[in-house]
Order: sequence, then C-alpha cells, then structure tokens
Amino acid sequence: PKPKKKHGGRSTSVPANSRASLLDNNVLALSTGTIDERAAAARRICARATTIAELRKLVDAGVVRSVAALLAEPKGMHAAVDALLPLCAHIGPTGEPTTQELLKEFCFEIEAHGIAEKLSALLCWSSTTDVIKGKIATVMFYMAKEDHLANRIVKQDGALRSLVQLLDSENDSINSSAAAALANITYWSSEPVPRYSHLRVLAAV
Repeated sequence: PKPKKKHGGRSTSVPANSRASLLDNNVLALSTGTIDERAAAARRICARATTIAELRKLVDAGVVRSVAALLAEPKGMHAAVDALLPLCAHIGPTGEPTTQELLKEFCFEIEAHGIAEKLSALLCWSSTTDVIKGKIATVMFYMAKEDHLANRIVKQDGALRSLVQLLDSENDSINSSAAAALANITYWSSEPVPRYSHLRVLAAV
C-alpha cells in the first residue's frame, strides 16, 4: 500500500482527542479571552460548523451565548456577525427529526440571547458599514426561515427600514442580500409587515 501523503514531514490527520481539545480551548478563549481573542476564536470555531454534527457540538458548548455577548462589543461585533453566518445557514425545514430538534434548540438559543434584536440595532447604527449590513441581511435571510425569528425581526421596525434602505446600495451583492432577507421575512413571518417593505421587495425583484 502507498504511504499516506505528508506535508512538511508531518501527517495532516488530527486525532479525535486533539480536535476535542482544540474545540475546548477555542470555547474557553471565546468566553474568557480579551475582545480580540474572543473575536478570533468566534470566527475560527464557527467557520467549522459546516455539518449538523459540528453545529451540535457548538450549541452544546454554549457558543451561541458567547457570540451574542460578542455582538454587544464594539470591537467584537463584526466577528460575531461573521460567526453567525455559517451557524444560521443551517436553519430551515428538514424532514429529519433529530436535526429538526437541534435546530429548534439552536433557534431557542438565538431568541433567548436576543440576537435578532442585537443585529437589528447594528443595522440601524450609522457607523455600521454597508458591507457589515449586507452580512447581517444574509444572517437575517437564514434566521427568517424560522417563523418565530422572522416575527422578532419584524417587531424591530428599524431593522426593516434599514434593510429597505440597503435596496438602494450601489453594491449588487448587498442590495440582493437585503432583498432576499426582506422576501424571507415577509414570507415566513405571521406578524403584519409594514406595507412599504412589501412594495420595495416587489420593486427589487
């Protein structure tokens, strides 16, 4: 049999116990480190949540609460938004009961820690760049697939107004993200959505 390829003289495989230790260290840094350390740890560990199994580990480790806390920090909020993107991408209907139960738990954590409200506040700040607002719009696009979260976003009227304003962005990616977020919010929410939002979504499409 051919020997396994090595890079730099070392095997590229990582033992399972070492991976668990790395996760523990990152979770510790995310909850107890400096703002810069917490920001780096958030981006590092949440980027790995490409599977439901990885999301399960992060939810069990209390990462959602730590990311929510980072959202409230001026120097950490951008990293928190980056961390939420791969996490929230998993939200949506699924026919697998175990997965659906995990997503229900995950969305409960998002509600419990006021993430929709924190993101809405960031959208309304004049100091938040359009690039960050575009990322928040994408997070809200994912979150809105859960009706309870869509309702929470609708209740933040400033968030809807900010998303509508992004429709006028000269950046096609940003205004597309805003249009997609508004479309999902208006589709999944059972709360009444201001008429101007419906009209602007229709115009954008």
